[in-house]
Amino acid sequence: MRNNVTLSARWLFVIGLLFFLTVQWYGVWYMWYGHPGPVGLDDAGWYMSPIEFFREFPFIRTGGAELTSSPIYIVNKITYPLFFGWLALLLGISAETMFYWNFSIGLGLMGYVLYSLFRRIDPSPWFVLPAFVLLAFYEGTGRYHGFSWVVPSFYAIALFLSGIIALFYSRRPITYGLPLLVLLLITHSTGIYLAAVLLLSYILNESVSERNFKPLIAGILLAAVLLIVFLSAEYFYRQHLIQLSFTTTFHDYQNSDLMATEGWQNRLIFAIQAMYKTVKVYDFNKYFYGLYTPLVAYGLFELVRHRKLPLVWVFSLLLAGLIIASPLTMYPMRFFYPLEVITWMVIAYGIGMLLRRLFAPGTAKAEAVSLRWPTWTRRLADWGVLVVAVLFLYNAIHQKVGHTTYVKYSNVRFFDKERFLDFMKQNPHTRFVVFTKMRDVYLSYGGMWRNPQLVFPERSDPEMIAALPSDYIIVAERHRFLDENKRGNAQVFLPNNASLWLSVAGLKPGCYRLELIDTGLAQINGIRVCSGDSVVSSWRADDYPVRFPDEGMTPPLLMPWYWQLEKAWTFYKRPIRRDNVFRISKRYSCDFQLERPLSMITLENNGGDLSLNGIIRIVDLDHGGSRVFDLDWGDERMLKNDLGLIHEGKRLPLLWSGAYPNMLMTLEKNFRDVKAFSFYSMGWPGR
Repeated sequence: MRNNVTLSARWLFVIGLLFFLTVQWYGVWYMWYGHPGPVGLDDAGWYMSPIEFFREFPFIRTGGAELTSSPIYIVNKITYPLFFGWLALLLGISAETMFYWNFSIGLGLMGYVLYSLFRRIDPSPWFVLPAFVLLAFYEGTGRYHGFSWVVPSFYAIALFLSGIIALFYSRRPITYGLPLLVLLLITHSTGIYLAAVLLLSYILNESVSERNFKPLIAGILLAAVLLIVFLSAEYFYRQHLIQLSFTTTFHDYQNSDLMATEGWQNRLIFAIQAMYKTVKVYDFNKYFYGLYTPLVAYGLFELVRHRKLPLVWVFSLLLAGLIIASPLTMYPMRFFYPLEVITWMVIAYGIGMLLRRLFAPGTAKAEAVSLRWPTWTRRLADWGVLVVAVLFLYNAIHQKVGHTTYVKYSNVRFFDKERFLDFMKQNPHTRFVVFTKMRDVYLSYGGMWRNPQLVFPERSDPEMIAALPSDYIIVAERHRFLDENKRGNAQVFLPNNASLWLSVAGLKPGCYRLELIDTGLAQINGIRVCSGDSVVSSWRADDYPVRFPDEGMTPPLLMPWYWQLEKAWTFYKRPIRRDNVFRISKRYSCDFQLERPLSMITLENNGGDLSLNGIIRIVDLDHGGSRVFDLDWGDERMLKNDLGLIHEGKRLPLLWSGAYPNMLMTLEKNFRDVKAFSFYSMGWPGR
């Protein structure tokens, strides 16, 4: 009978694992489905370019004068790019493809780690199944990553959980724990903190809980080895073999305001304020003095009652570590990530024990004898905690759906990458000077770390470009669906006392409306529309919704929790994604007449130098239809042939800015959010 129960339990463990992997893998597929490039563009380049670096250069190397950018040897983040760079080289795939595959690989690894850990904490389906169901929906937020963002911080959590298994649940904690702790140090910048938590938890558990002082020697030995790794990294940094060491990471993480505060009393006040600020954050207070506090308290109670003390020690030290770190670092919520994962396990254990007491035959009577509670009080408390647990799961599902949907439709780069790379190959002797805030995205393309064609502005010279314009292509960006501070500066330049001409060839005489949509113009008063002998300067302004082109981005198969994106969920005021409106911009419009067929109309500017992008649209009010001049994503033939400038009666090509100061350019190729230009002049020729 016991073997049958054990076999049934194993099948339930497998079912829980498969549920975890299905939910998490589906979330990744949902985020990437129909996506025009890597998701999470801001961060993705940071991870893809190091993968590409080690794909091109599999072994650590010095120097780098021939490289496009400085090599990246960051000791506490070396594991991730090194492993996946080698794997990409072995599989013959690009860094972007490897980055995508890494999500599935990492989540599979996390599933195995959780499976191993849960079985050691309590080999009962009453715990393992609820734990897998809860963590299947663990998501995190934008301030710290959850399981859907599989990057070095994710692998640090996986190693941290593996360290718990090695130190607390294996027969050879030193043999298994030491390599895991070393890997933890070189996987993520929080690794040294997590390693310290593991070591201290191990020592406290053995000496206080188990009354065994022999592991103190083992703990000291582990600490000594980690110190050697730390000092070795400092040596390599001093020898300029790596870019960053542990101490430089400490410097980057430290709170400069605390360091700048004078006097110990003022520093103490600052520290208390920083701690208070951390505990006031909703992500913290909902667990420790909010709605879910009963779940945390009950889970801790059950862990202590059943002598599952290793998890209690780890939880306690992570909680104390977060509070202590708050005044010391600019990023305290990064230390919240491991605490939240362990907190969910604590909650899962409490829920598992509660479900067993409520529904396992004979358990309730035995528990009543051991706890000595009145029956009605115990049952009321049990069902009250269960209601909160159901609400916790409901909110976790909402958080996962909301965050994966947010990541899917935010920071999206629309870039015809293959056309751009083909254009570079077609011009092998031309240098491409790239003006971008996301250079790592370019470095992630195959061979770009040592491609002499790719040049960044600090390694180029505008005077050299002006002297040899045929040798250079200037690449600049204007992203339609990024935040304003990330969009880039490639814009049409319309100088004062000049006109922008638009082709109207083929338009019949009649009444038309000219619309300037999402152009970025702050004012329109100095612009007049000239069509033949007619001049119009009266403009109307209204709000214009810029809509995200999400057609084809919804998977054909949706999990049930993704069905209600446009409607507000129960207990929530707003829907997860009400519509596809990305932002509300301005539309300026005026009506004009075409008295006779014309080849062009002009927008005469007398309001100072202007820069514009967006869309210019001519709407036929008599017959319907419109003619669109899309300055962002329009075809380069249209942008070169159907628009231009007129100054002092002389027709000029459409001129663009967005590279070096005062440099004007003409468009060569348009790759939507990214554009390739040729040098035209330094400064406006009309001056």
